[in-house]
Amino acid sequence: MGEMIDTYRGYVNPWECDEMGHMNIQFYLGKTSDAAFHQQAFMGLGFEHQKRERTTYVALEHHIRFHQELFASDLVAVRSGVFSIQEKTMRIYQEVRNALTDTLSATLVVDVGHFDMTTRKLTPWPDFTRTQADKLLIERPTHADPRSQPDGSLDRNVSLTRAESLDMGETNRSAVNRWECDSNDHMNARFYLARFSECQGHMWARSGLDRHAQKAKGLATATVEMRLAYFQELTAGQTLLVRTGLEAQGPKTLRYRHWMFNAETGDPVAAAEGTALLISRETRKAVPLPDEIRAQIG
Repeated sequence: MGEMIDTYRGYVNPWECDEMGHMNIQFYLGKTSDAAFHQQAFMGLGFEHQKRERTTYVALEHHIRFHQELFASDLVAVRSGVFSIQEKTMRIYQEVRNALTDTLSATLVVDVGHFDMTTRKLTPWPDFTRTQADKLLIERPTHADPRSQPDGSLDRNVSLTRAESLDMGETNRSAVNRWECDSNDHMNARFYLARFSECQGHMWARSGLDRHAQKAKGLATATVEMRLAYFQELTAGQTLLVRTGLEAQGPKTLRYRHWMFNAETGDPVAAAEGTALLISRETRKAVPLPDEIRAQIG
């Protein structure tokens, strides 16, 4: 077996924190995206290789568990490893920690594919990448196992027609900016999660508990686990829209789904499902969902 390597070291900026006072979920993907570039370089797919051979790897699906909040001025470190490797795909692991306390903040299990930047298709891994990946092979730790979002559970039957039938309301309509695209010439994973994060306010307003009402009641929301899959690339200048559904599960648990579409063609481009809690702003502990809200969202 191999061992994980250091792939990111940074800091939580105040502007990365949202109205809940903690680092917004999009910046977990922002920091682990940076970490992924370091992991690629270790496996021989770095900048020089990309210029010469025009291949890299891209995320196909993320499973994320949020273990403990990060706040402004917290120090952040990411270590990365590999769980398994197939002909064209690989399952990598990223562990986000508070670097000052060594407290686990998030775990990310990411299915990635070896991506030909010219054909825009997956291609077999080079031998040297397989050799380097073997040095990072580790067993999946129990704290990275899925709980409410099992492997293979993401609903991939995504369409605008079905969104209508499920009464999924529109929660985002926007366009891809050039500065949101990375060296792979498509929108970086962080900005998919940024759109889904922005959807949350509209989602809660639709349920009858908008952000202002939450604040007045001393409440906030927190995602504890999510799964995110990418179906098609989005590039600068393209327009997108998101449809969202929300349902109650346990006494304190909610499940939401966001479906992202190319606004011009109606094609599905990404989907996310998350498990969320309503929390007290004072204690940071989960609280029961109000009966009137539970009745409204079902």
